[in-house]
Amino acid sequence: MGSEFIRCSNLTISSDFLNLVKERQLADASLVGVRELLGSDEAKDFALGSDGVLIFQGKVSVLDDVEVKKLILEEGHKSRLSLHPDMTKMYQDIKETFWWQGMKKDITQFVSAYLTCQKAKAEHQRHGGIL
Repeated sequence: MGSEFIRCSNLTISSDFLNLVKERQLADASLVGVRELLGSDEAKDFALGSDGVLIFQGKVSVLDDVEVKKLILEEGHKSRLSLHPDMTKMYQDIKETFWWQGMKKDITQFVSAYLTCQKAKAEHQRHGGIL
């Protein structure tokens, strides 16, 4: 059985990745609690996707899992349509599909730590000299 790919915004999400997210959601005690409250006022912003992934306000809910977040950030950064985006562009792209607490801060830290982006900034380039 091969992986299916879902195109969301500038990101490509494989069904394998969504299965990983679902497995991690099922292992997270706070999200299991949210699943139990689905349909109530306490979890009114949450829903269950057709693939069993927990959705928050129409976006894939990502738990506090460093590995999953890193995969999302790397995919968002290397997207062929983004070409090393700055923090604002990357945040706009990722927030269309995913949600987690502190997402903007995590994206800012990821982009600022990404060496290729830092080297590509104009202030780090040498002037060509006199033409």
